[in-house]
Amino acid sequence: MPLLVLFKRHTRQAIKVALLVGTVLLVINQLDALLGHDEIRWLPAVLTYCVPFFVFLLGKWSAGGPRKNAQE
Repeated sequence: MPLLVLFKRHTRQAIKVALLVGTVLLVINQLDALLGHDEIRWLPAVLTYCVPFFVFLLGKWSAGGPRKNAQE
């Protein structure tokens, strides 16, 4: 399955997963900043949401891609 087709098909689900997992990781990694005791580190905060998004999409691609090609 081409990556662009996969991206279009599973974007909403990937966003939901990224919001859930990213929020949990953000709380774990930057709790002091969220409580006001420290400065928030913006690049790690953004990456905290981007990584689960792309891991979800690549997981879907790796699970669905080879099987679909093997059946054709």
